[in-house]
Amino acid sequence: MTFRNIIFSAVVVGIIAGGLYGIFQQIQINPIIYAAEAFEVAAPADTAASATHDHADGAGHSHGHEAWAPEQGFERILSTLIANILVAIAFSILLISFMSLHNLKSGKPRVNWKTGIVWGIGLLLSVFAAPSLMGIHPEIPGTIAQSLEHRQIWWISSTTATAAGLLMLYYGKNPVKLGGLVLIVLPQLVGAPVTEKLGFAHTDPAAIAALSKLSSQFIIMTSLGMVVFCVLLGTLSGLASARFVRLS
Repeated sequence: MTFRNIIFSAVVVGIIAGGLYGIFQQIQINPIIYAAEAFEVAAPADTAASATHDHADGAGHSHGHEAWAPEQGFERILSTLIANILVAIAFSILLISFMSLHNLKSGKPRVNWKTGIVWGIGLLLSVFAAPSLMGIHPEIPGTIAQSLEHRQIWWISSTTATAAGLLMLYYGKNPVKLGGLVLIVLPQLVGAPVTEKLGFAHTDPAAIAALSKLSSQFIIMTSLGMVVFCVLLGTLSGLASARFVRLS
């Protein structure tokens, strides 16, 4: 019964949060991506490994153009929306499970929708602020970047270390809290695999100026979208764990 309630609650929360983020993305973020794609150029053979056509949003999603890609229009919008909902469901399962365990085992205040906001901020710090704003910035199409594999490894490492560090700070005693701080800071000290300066595959000065402007807009809109996404996930997950999940 408990497992079923967690999964059912996570699905509902994921559909709501992922759907709302998908609407925001379609209105505010996707037009920037489409505009940047108009400037994409084929990378020379000797730079194909570094000049990628991948672009990453704040949640670590990478959208490549070398493999299969949905057709423009409804198919692309629908596939992006489904992907957002699936990611939101996965995060909701983790959040509601941890929140329910917290309510059962922890001596700290129980989680509800209000304290769920704090959990959402913790999720934001783990999956976006630490790995993206302080590491690998969200990238528009046509950005010259390091190997996708290396970036993904660093993103996962930074996200995991930050999440673990935050949990240690909240639940641990003083020596453990110190270890949590070390975990949070360590990925930033190691440094993200980024190029020395922002660059684009396109060499035309007018195109570079336009892409630079689009890149700034993309970072701002992605940041706003991730704030809404994570805080909404935390709030709804906190409500679900308090109202619909009973552990004994």
